[in-house]
Amino acid sequence: MKPKTELFLYQCLWLADVMCRPTWQSLSGSFEEWSYRRGFLRQIQTLEAQEWIESRDVDTGRVYRLTDKGLLKALGGRNLEERWNRGWDGKWRIVVFDLPEKKRVLRNELRRQLRRAHFGCLQGSVWIGPDSMEEICRGLRSLCPDCSVMTFLEATTCGGEKTSDVVESAWDFAKINRLYRSHGEHLGKFPSRKRRDSRPELLEWASQEKALWQACMVADPLLPRELLPGGYLGEQAWKERLVVLRRAGKLAQAELAKL
Repeated sequence: MKPKTELFLYQCLWLADVMCRPTWQSLSGSFEEWSYRRGFLRQIQTLEAQEWIESRDVDTGRVYRLTDKGLLKALGGRNLEERWNRGWDGKWRIVVFDLPEKKRVLRNELRRQLRRAHFGCLQGSVWIGPDSMEEICRGLRSLCPDCSVMTFLEATTCGGEKTSDVVESAWDFAKINRLYRSHGEHLGKFPSRKRRDSRPELLEWASQEKALWQACMVADPLLPRELLPGGYLGEQAWKERLVVLRRAGKLAQAELAKL
């Protein structure tokens, strides 16, 4: 999905009366007329064909809303509550590899894929995660089929190591919390409703907010709640974000009504 399309989905999110189910019923006149004038109708039709948005006819016209797929994408691509609430069976899934310098490109690609899957780097070539890794195993094995070079394991600690120490060694939660603080600072810069036209400022704020939140999602493994370290800021940041997105929706609708 193109960044411009992702941003449009995100804007659909906070154009809602009810944050989880965006609609444009509150707009004066026909939404199709408004969207055609603004050049959005074609984009909306494309998103509907791709099942990111759905619509239905009601007495007052047509209602558009995000599908579950579109909602998840607009919120950052990951179901945070589901991730935090999942259980952990006490086993670490481990990827161990040993690649020579002449295979640096492959080694770097392995590390990129492991980071993308939110594995933590316990040591340079030892990466861990709390979840089943059947899917990532298939992807990594296609890159490196030699078991003597890369091995997948399930294990528990047996030398008296604390789970909290393992977590803080594998993931940089100091950096993750800094990213959440930066995002929180930006939430505090939400545009004022006192301006005659807040649209440019609101769109700029939204673009930056989305980028800052995405940086948090790239860095945060969203571990099961029982593994989260003390002082972790992710859950509070998520609650604050939802509050501000609701405010953004009300301001956006007020601005659209002026068009």
